[in-house]
Amino acid sequence: MPPRPVPSIASLPILPIGESGAPGGGRIIGLANNENAESPSPAVLAALAEGARHANRYPDVAQSALRDGIARRYGDLDPDRIVCGVGSSDLIALLAQCYCGPGDETLIGRQGYLYFAIATKAAGGHPVLAGSEIIGNRPGFDPEAILAAVTPKTRIVFLDNPSNPLGTIVDRARLTEFRAALPDDILLVLDAAYADYVLDPDFEPGEALVDAGDNTVVLRTFSKIYGLAGLRVGWAYAPAGIAETLRRVVRPGNIPSPSLAAAVAAMNDPDLIDARRHRNARTRDRFAADLRALPGVSVLPSHTNFVFATFQSGARQGAAEVFAQAKAKGVFLRPMGPYGQPDSLRITIGTDEEMTIATEVLRGILA
Repeated sequence: MPPRPVPSIASLPILPIGESGAPGGGRIIGLANNENAESPSPAVLAALAEGARHANRYPDVAQSALRDGIARRYGDLDPDRIVCGVGSSDLIALLAQCYCGPGDETLIGRQGYLYFAIATKAAGGHPVLAGSEIIGNRPGFDPEAILAAVTPKTRIVFLDNPSNPLGTIVDRARLTEFRAALPDDILLVLDAAYADYVLDPDFEPGEALVDAGDNTVVLRTFSKIYGLAGLRVGWAYAPAGIAETLRRVVRPGNIPSPSLAAAVAAMNDPDLIDARRHRNARTRDRFAADLRALPGVSVLPSHTNFVFATFQSGARQGAAEVFAQAKAKGVFLRPMGPYGQPDSLRITIGTDEEMTIATEVLRGILA
């Protein structure tokens, strides 16, 4: 009889990933995985090459240059309270491992990022999904429903802000009120992977809440606006005690030298990042307006590099048919069935040219 995994692992779902390739060699427009459509800058490519020259040596375990650069870039943070991981998903798993054991619970919004539940189960805990609120036709994070679901077993609340897959945000005032209403012994984990895209002045990623207490952690990533998804670099800003706990379980030398060097170089070009932010907003808003002009399609207001489109009863085709027909034409979108939204698709914002092609493909399917 072969070795058996522990039951909590054997029953874990595998996180669904959007398709990004197909046989045949035709052009694929990948709008399924919320990647940045722009290639890394020349400075980043040069840093990658330099980092690769030293691949015979272990990477900087202290990650000092990266943590110091993050601290400066994001508002004079304390670098000693920054912990770097292999993408922010690595840090989600480590936080669940550290703060949610067997018999414990985490609370997650019903349309929250799927990996929150997977990380909870992998740690032996039980994820609890709370209801969504409806603002017009807009589902979102419901603080009241989350607070009502708190039990003595609750250890962590996971909140992706901005939301993946919805693209909505919880503003500064509501977020601050929510943290104040949570019991002090419950850890609030704010996954702010898409925060760099937000232009709304009422948005707060959460670093201020981290500085205000000892029970909140903010997660950020280089995978999105920085365009380093293939290099896997994320970071957490945490109270001193939580940062120390994470360092006890983080893998030594977890981020390779080329990735460290590329992330530092990417931060040293804030003008490029600002240009990407505004370019994304222009392309996203134009594409969303084009989608709303199609029959039976509604699109949530988005603060991210993707839009959440729902194909209503008046649409000529449902979401599943739109997905299949768009894929056949080389435009890859992301079905939202795993998030309990089978009538919806999440569509990443690519280049202007890619979104023009996507619009024409969708118009041909629906018009």
